Amino acid sequence: MGRQPETEGLVSVVLPTYNRARTLVRAVNSVLHQGYGRIELIIVDDASTDDTETLVATLADPRVRYVRLAKNGGASRARNEGMRIAKGDYIAFQDSDDEWLADKLERTLEAARAVGGPEDPVTVFHTKVMYISGGVGEFKTNKIVCIPELPHAAPRELLIHEIHRGNLVSPQTLLISRGALNAVGFFDENLVNCEDWDYGISLIYKTRTVFLDEPLVMTYLQSDSISLLGRRGARSQLRLALKLMRNYEVESQVIAARLSKIGWWISKLGNPRMGRRVLRRSIRMAPGDWRTWARLAASQALGLRNRFRPRPSKIAI
Repeated sequence: MGRQPETEGLVSVVLPTYNRARTLVRAVNSVLHQGYGRIELIIVDDASTDDTETLVATLADPRVRYVRLAKNGGASRARNEGMRIAKGDYIAFQDSDDEWLADKLERTLEAARAVGGPEDPVTVFHTKVMYISGGVGEFKTNKIVCIPELPHAAPRELLIHEIHRGNLVSPQTLLISRGALNAVGFFDENLVNCEDWDYGISLIYKTRTVFLDEPLVMTYLQSDSISLLGRRGARSQLRLALKLMRNYEVESQVIAARLSKIGWWISKLGNPRMGRRVLRRSIRMAPGDWRTWARLAASQALGLRNRFRPRPSKIAI
């Protein structure tokens, strides 16, 4: 059955937010001021405790839909709630502290329609510009980067090769068709981080995926945006590595390298015994990697130290 006339060509933009009232207006305006105006903007408030609800009430645009969740459940759950009620032929995503360029939807829709219709499984993603404030993570000075670094219209084989090794897809760079949603489903709510990586893997394997080497969104990484890996986050990383190993044809060296990093993170988070189990699994898969052997030795030392110190709850990554 075809789509209804009122939803034909409609793009549903899902924007999850939690306590980001200070940046939400910029993100919202960048969506509402798109050159392509046939949109609905679904703002999913993940039980914010700031002025988000009051701020959204001031928006006078009838294209805005506001959903407030009773309990905070994380970004994946909020995105999924928005996707479930989306009416559009296509679904795009925005984050509450980022900014779309004015032709983002026009460019991504043009690319999507070139390879299929809304009922076909089609994904388009593109480059993003990241503004990084000095002192964030490994960056000592202000920096501007464009990621990911891929050739325009990269072939599927290259996309698969690269996404095994690291995340290529950020939600705010995505446009997916209704057919892609039907093929892939929703974000994994069991992952507290790397859920976009997990979703990107499924999209690249199961849909016609187009990459545009065009920076169509600006993201901002500041001191309050530092990525912290907590214990639940480490479990999410491990869950994703095991998914890759079980469900996809990924080289053992790639999985081993990922497990090596995860084992070391778990060790630093105060569970060196579990960390060593993961590190030893990595060694069985790639016994020649000296870095994993070094991490195993360091994990042994951490085990002794942690007898006299409290466990950290989070670490910067």
